[in-house]
Amino acid sequence: MRDTASRSPQRQRRQNRRSIWMAAAAVPAALAVGLAVTPAVSAQSSLPGSSLSDSIRPSDPPQRTVLNTEYPDVEGLPEGVEVERVEWLGNRHVAVWIQSAAMPEQLMQVQILLARDWHSNPDRTFPEVWALDGLRARDDENGWTIETNIQQFYADKNVNVILPVGGESSFYADWQRPDNGKNYQWETFLTQELVPVLDNGFRSSRERAVVGISMGGTAAMNLAERHPYLFDFVGSFSGYLDTTTTGMPEAITAAQLDAGGYNSEAMWGPPYSQGWIDHDPKLGIDALEGATVYVSAGSGSSDYGDPNSVANGPANLAGMGLEIISRMSSQTFVDYAQNAGVPVITQFRPSGVHSWEYWQFEMTQAWPYIANALNIPEEDRGADCAPVGAIAEATASGLIGTCVNNEYAVADGMQQDFRSGTAYWSPDTGAYPLFGAINARYTELDGPAGWLGFPTTGEIATPDRAGRYVHFENGSIYWSPATGAHAIPGDIFTEWGTTGWEAGDLGYPAAAAREIDGGFVQEFQNGYVVRTPEGDNHWVRGVIADKYGELGTAESQLGYPTSDERLIEGGAFQEFENGNIYWSPATGAHVIMHGAIFDAWGAAGWEQGEYGFPTADQTSIPAGGQVVEFENGTIRQVNGRIEEDER
Repeated sequence: MRDTASRSPQRQRRQNRRSIWMAAAAVPAALAVGLAVTPAVSAQSSLPGSSLSDSIRPSDPPQRTVLNTEYPDVEGLPEGVEVERVEWLGNRHVAVWIQSAAMPEQLMQVQILLARDWHSNPDRTFPEVWALDGLRARDDENGWTIETNIQQFYADKNVNVILPVGGESSFYADWQRPDNGKNYQWETFLTQELVPVLDNGFRSSRERAVVGISMGGTAAMNLAERHPYLFDFVGSFSGYLDTTTTGMPEAITAAQLDAGGYNSEAMWGPPYSQGWIDHDPKLGIDALEGATVYVSAGSGSSDYGDPNSVANGPANLAGMGLEIISRMSSQTFVDYAQNAGVPVITQFRPSGVHSWEYWQFEMTQAWPYIANALNIPEEDRGADCAPVGAIAEATASGLIGTCVNNEYAVADGMQQDFRSGTAYWSPDTGAYPLFGAINARYTELDGPAGWLGFPTTGEIATPDRAGRYVHFENGSIYWSPATGAHAIPGDIFTEWGTTGWEAGDLGYPAAAAREIDGGFVQEFQNGYVVRTPEGDNHWVRGVIADKYGELGTAESQLGYPTSDERLIEGGAFQEFENGNIYWSPATGAHVIMHGAIFDAWGAAGWEQGEYGFPTADQTSIPAGGQVVEFENGTIRQVNGRIEEDER
């Protein structure tokens, strides 16, 4: 790792000489397009932003279903670093939530597009491609998966794509002090905490490439220079690779202020100070010797309407000006590299502006160089496969796209991965393609090797058309926009059916079945279905279910239900192992435990007798005993003696 001493006075003087003509060219050009104040937007957008903010904040991603699961403990992590959970967003797309020691204030999210053969070859390790976001990075998803086809492009390639989430205006750096409610220590997190998680928990081969767009391009170069042992390839797509020439610190300062209200001095100190010098990519080029270095930028001119253009709309002045600045600073970097004798693959395009569709194109153009740098064999650079037999018939419609590998054995059947889903076959069930949130949940539950077994249907719309479901050998998975996708064991599914399934009182499943003391409790939108330790099934609904959930369901002193809800005059009640819950419109739902108070109430005629329904849960009293308040009186148990007060 290079320390601050590597930024020599000689390099700083070289930078200052270089700044004479850059100051004359860059700053007026920047001001002409409104460097510090003009909205920086994508080629097609009119939304507000700032000049160096890599276009706009990415648009809203499609709605995603969060599938929480516990991940096996990852060993060998630094103290204070822990994988808290993994969320399956697709059959090969996961969100990893990490407790960071460097940034402990919030869980850090990193999404991973898993390698093509992740499932078919569980003992294999894979190279990584890191893709860094821009200045307006969001906290929920990386811009690469929102704005580009990166998931489809890498679906047939045997690399793990690493997508850090968050870091608005951070330059993925360790900041000198907290600012704007954030204590950014991204460099430490990425290089000292994330790397061990990937090495020890996600089958990394420890061969890595890092690329980034705009701010991320600057950060990619800095990370590769400051940690050259980590990366074999580094790529900047429209990055700012000269941060200390006159005018550039001021431009970055204005951009960060606009993109979230950040103070650049909290990041690297006063402009032109040692902190800025230490993070100027053009001054750290020597450390890139031996790595493959890729630099691209457009010219700033729009090619919208040209036959070979990737633009999806007319460019605006901000997008054009931003790319000019990127091109100028990238050219400076390339000049410095040439003087240092460090080869750079330079892709200065004759057209193109600062916008995601151009970066998507650049991603595809950089791939062969990435593959060469990581020594990826030809067979891992794309798919050479074909579905056969029953799987070929089941996937002929193209519902889940084209295959990315050949079918492989799993459990008592076969499985094959496709760009947009997975096909499963067994001799007992036949072949079915699955996709989306249901397939993600199924994958999380170990697919055919898990308790669900093989699918027995494809995805089917529910009668209300609001949801979807798939039946399996030993259960089902139901999905709705409001609840996400959840698996239901077969016997619980049958009991749920007695209430009318999703159209009945319970609605859709809202959580996975949870084991409690040898039984299972599954939450639905409006209640629960349980399997007792003895194997009996019961449902709990409505206000009684609310009370049961409030108490902790089967973990409460009530235990498991021993009946379904029973309707009675004026209300309803349900029996549990150690007590009952009673409900009426006038009193609500309340608990009374088995014992002396319950027996005394029963002797008086239960809820139909002189006391009526309970109006509060059974509680302890200071004198040492229990009490239940009823509509028409109170029954206490004090020192083993029953006391009754009628009103």
